[in-house]
Amino acid sequence: MPSKSSKQSTVRENDRVMVYIDGSNLYHVLSQSCGRHDLQFDKFAIKLANGRDLKRIYYYNIRQESDSNPNIGAEQQKFLDSMYDTPYVEIRLGIWKQRGDIMVEKGVDVMLATDLVTHAYKDHYDTAIVVSGDADFYPALQAVKDVGKHVEVAAFDMNLSAESGRVADVVNKFTKSYFTGLWMTRAQAQSRATSSSRPEVSDEAASPNGEDKAATKAATARRSATRKTTAPAAKARRTASPRTRKPASRKPEAESLTATERNEETTTDKAIDRKIRRTPTRRRVGGASAGSTNGTSNARSAPKPPALRTSKAAEPEKKETSDAEPVGSPTRRRNWRGRLGLNSNDDE
Repeated sequence: MPSKSSKQSTVRENDRVMVYIDGSNLYHVLSQSCGRHDLQFDKFAIKLANGRDLKRIYYYNIRQESDSNPNIGAEQQKFLDSMYDTPYVEIRLGIWKQRGDIMVEKGVDVMLATDLVTHAYKDHYDTAIVVSGDADFYPALQAVKDVGKHVEVAAFDMNLSAESGRVADVVNKFTKSYFTGLWMTRAQAQSRATSSSRPEVSDEAASPNGEDKAATKAATARRSATRKTTAPAAKARRTASPRTRKPASRKPEAESLTATERNEETTTDKAIDRKIRRTPTRRRVGGASAGSTNGTSNARSAPKPPALRTSKAAEPEKKETSDAEPVGSPTRRRNWRGRLGLNSNDDE
């Protein structure tokens, strides 16, 4: 059964629609009028759009906490988890202040009005549907109309303010039958309870690859604790039974080796010496080293090369003192005569 409306308008299928839900207001009205509040918000928003292009759903509420009744926060968390899993739904949470026994909302109405006007100026929608009859929103509704956008207000008749009904372009008044088929089934409620009971991985523990770092750290800590407990026991076992080595009894080589074995060993050593390439030691160039004193050195002196052997015929003749005489002098003539075996008297 369609809802009653005091203002009717033609529905344009090409309009872009955004739905803004005052969660606290809707929760109390549904509890009073229908006796339940487990609403499927995606189906609810689709019905409000009425065949138009639904862009996004914004839900506004506060995080409920109570020291006297901790179950309130747990129940709300289950509901918020189901809302986070709903496609195209954005959650906006305000704060609360305790005034005696009454919990007062802070910031919820301002957030809704701010988003409503901001999206209108950014041309994100053609029609805005506000699910609330609160009179505090009428200045924001008027600002949206001034931009050229359409505004619809959806609320029960019992909580629809005169200001909101007068400013809105279209007013959709809810009845109990309007929500037929929009409630959550028992299977969906069990699925929501199961999903909310799953262990939550914090942002600090979750890695970019999707693994749970907290679980990895716990496993590493368990392994290290196991190593610490097993290490002293293993060390105690090693200390309790030390390994002792028996000294090897060796006989003198002269007694243990026979003459034949010594000859074979000597022959093997010589063969090995032939195969091994001997590297000549470097010879020091110069005299004593820098650290030597009195011309002596602690290091081994380099051997001198042997002298060259030459024949007597190759030895150069020693020059006599007579070679210094000028050519044709009597002394040089006598010397040549003596070498030829002539006497100096025969020449004369």
